[in-house]
Amino acid sequence: MGAYNFSLLKDELSLPAWLLIGAAAQTFAGWIAPPGYALVPVAVASSVLILNFAAQALGILRYSYLKGATLDRISVTFPEDDGSRPEKMGTKPVAVFMLGIRSNHPLGRLHPGYQKINDYLDEMYADAEANRATNGYLGRTPHLISTNFSENNTLHSMSYWKTIDHLEAFSRRPIHIKGFKFLVSSVMGDRPHDLGVLHEVLYCPPGHWEAIYTNMKPQGFADLKWSMAGGKNFRGPYIERDPVVINGMWGRMGNKLRQDEVEKKMAEVTGPAPV
Repeated sequence: MGAYNFSLLKDELSLPAWLLIGAAAQTFAGWIAPPGYALVPVAVASSVLILNFAAQALGILRYSYLKGATLDRISVTFPEDDGSRPEKMGTKPVAVFMLGIRSNHPLGRLHPGYQKINDYLDEMYADAEANRATNGYLGRTPHLISTNFSENNTLHSMSYWKTIDHLEAFSRRPIHIKGFKFLVSSVMGDRPHDLGVLHEVLYCPPGHWEAIYTNMKPQGFADLKWSMAGGKNFRGPYIERDPVVINGMWGRMGNKLRQDEVEKKMAEVTGPAPV
């Protein structure tokens, strides 16, 4: 089993389970601590949280959520093969691969089979990262948890590739074949419904994708890296801040004529813009 991702620890159990653990810990503290001291851990933890919140709200400390955020409204465009800035937005294609796993077992993500598949996923992405100079891999999102399931048992992420051919070639990598065989053996076993897998692929030709970010940390398209100079260097996307360029979905896809048509139709509905 690979190293445990402790950033996911808070989501491993449901809220009632965490409340039960907290109640049990407090009961144990009351049992072993002298009278009057059992509430000290709760008092200290509560004080630290309250003081930290107050310091951020009053501007004494910087908001922790702003760490790494770009405090502006921006869009991105992918670099040319030689690393130069393209003349307009959306000139490159991109393939998006969503891969998710779900545990249908009462143990949730603690199910051994789930842990094994999660290890295979980590190895697959490590392989993609190690060979990104030549395999067309651009990056991926952190692990995402589906919040519409109270069990917190569904985990997925999205990876990005230069072309659909690069993604298809990745499916033939030994580690992907190994993980796929394990999955097949699991769903063909005595308990075939314990595990679930989600697989979605989207291919966006040039001029058919766009992105806009306001006061956000780089993620998704904004956090990708392209191989340059024979795979020795990598660079991120070009940032575009010009409102004339990034206003409007079609404009961000490089189709200024279509954007002008949309703005005319919108003006007919909303009336002239205020002066």
